[in-house]
Amino acid sequence: MSRDRYEQVIGVIGLVAFIVADQFFGAVAAVRVAGLLCLACGALWAIRRTVPVGIEGQAPSFFLSGALRLLAGITMLAIGIALLAFPSEAGCFLGWSECR
Repeated sequence: MSRDRYEQVIGVIGLVAFIVADQFFGAVAAVRVAGLLCLACGALWAIRRTVPVGIEGQAPSFFLSGALRLLAGITMLAIGIALLAFPSEAGCFLGWSECR
């Protein structure tokens, strides 16, 4: 299986996990799943040599490499950590749950 196909399968599994968490356990659990997915994505971006940027379904407009790729990966890791650390606040901010 090619790497692109493998990433698509992982993406579908992540989407299903997000939906299942939301339906069975609520918005806070769904935010935590989104945080885990952000961590996985950030780690992938940080270890790859290039990160394609563009519109889904079309050829990439350009590729991030070097320091910009690493910065994008670290930023995505930070977003994942924030979603995991503050799931109730993040759900409120995103409009996925009621604010208290």
